[in-house]
Amino acid sequence: MAMSRVKMNTIDELIELSRLLGTFGQIKRAVLLPNGEPETDSHHSFALALIAYELAQQYAPELEAKRILLYALVHDLPELITGDMITLTASAEELNQKAQADALAVEETAAQLTAAPYIVQALREYEGRVNDEALFVYWLDKMITIPTHFYDNGANLRQLGVHNQHDIQQWYERTLTKLRNQGGQPHPSAVTVLELAYQKMRDELLQP
Repeated sequence: MAMSRVKMNTIDELIELSRLLGTFGQIKRAVLLPNGEPETDSHHSFALALIAYELAQQYAPELEAKRILLYALVHDLPELITGDMITLTASAEELNQKAQADALAVEETAAQLTAAPYIVQALREYEGRVNDEALFVYWLDKMITIPTHFYDNGANLRQLGVHNQHDIQQWYERTLTKLRNQGGQPHPSAVTVLELAYQKMRDELLQP
């Protein structure tokens, strides 16, 4: 039988990791689940992982599926520090402040996850947009909340300050500016999915 390399304190480390992930699953987001309850960060990451994986398999099979799943699962871990911030109607200054807070939160999150170096490595790769898979997930993350607004025909969207097609267009333009400022060109399928999602909102959810 092969000798195990599992450390004596591994279970203690897993207990702490489980605690952090449990906390992550308690962070409430602005968007809603089909039953009207707030979505959690853990559900958001789970949904992004599976949707990004399916889209990549169908339209971008040259991308590495393992990386896509992993980046989607870890991408919001810094919200253990910052919590979730509503950005639908945020100003450029507010978005800049969020970006600065997010950068600090990555380091604080990494400090809390010293016993999980591979998770930290994946988070840093995602934050650095170091490859096509990270860019693919980053763009799809900006699309993933849009389907939730069809559950209630845009009622929650109005509560969040988006009232008409003009508001949606401004939201779309702010999103594109943020994405393009990150550098790198994502896979065309991610760009198309984002465009189609906003188009469907403009056409079907809110009146002019």
